[in-house]
Amino acid sequence: MSTNTPKKTIQPTESFRAIPVTVPENLVNIRIILFEPREPGNIGSVARVVKGMGLSQLYLVNPVPFQDVDAAWYMAHGAKDILENCHVVPELKDALEGIQYLVGTTHRRRDIRLPQPVPARDAAKTIATISQDKQVALLFGREDFGLSTDQLSLCQLAASVPMATKNPSLNLAQAVQIFVYEVFVASLDGYPPSELDYAEVNALEAFYGRVTRLLDKVGMSPYNREWETYLKSLRRVFSRAPLEPRDIATLDMIFSTTFRYIERLEKKLDEDK
Repeated sequence: MSTNTPKKTIQPTESFRAIPVTVPENLVNIRIILFEPREPGNIGSVARVVKGMGLSQLYLVNPVPFQDVDAAWYMAHGAKDILENCHVVPELKDALEGIQYLVGTTHRRRDIRLPQPVPARDAAKTIATISQDKQVALLFGREDFGLSTDQLSLCQLAASVPMATKNPSLNLAQAVQIFVYEVFVASLDGYPPSELDYAEVNALEAFYGRVTRLLDKVGMSPYNREWETYLKSLRRVFSRAPLEPRDIATLDMIFSTTFRYIERLEKKLDEDK
């Protein structure tokens, strides 16, 4: 599987389509991430969706073996190039490399510490705007469990497909199709680039790690020392005002200076003993 960043190419308008369109340029900046997909047929179907809607980036995190499974290639009819060049990575953080805005998908009610999901159509408008000049990812969970609360807490935005009934839920490929179609249609309208310079998701996670390290250093202890639970609240606070790289640098100066000051005090206390 390819590990190279896909080239920014624009597909030509296809005159034989019932409704010919020119593929929006921003779609090359949108990544579809499947976390631990369990069905090879779904992987192939998603590849077909990605190709059909003008996208090119497909990342699979710890997927079931699919390369030698006929169902994957059969369902990827017309999009075998997407399947051949998809990125297979062991961990979610690898799939998030370079991503500046992450949208998580869900069909269930979630922890109150998480942002309230928005309809897929509303999320698509946000994605279409930010992806004009930034890397955006849509994250989908396993067929049986979906995304965990911890995974959703990584996302700047949670989204869902409104449905008339509780069951049945959408198949993975169906869910991807709806979201990507909405993004495609929203992108046809054209949006100016976002004025914010979003920090990368992995850089945000590293920053949160440094914050919790400082809090632990000064003796703060979350209830039952559940740092992951505390991190959900921390992410929610900062997600209300998207952080730019310069924001992280400014805050890091405060936290790192404080951390070093505490270390100097600890060293002095040890020497005075």
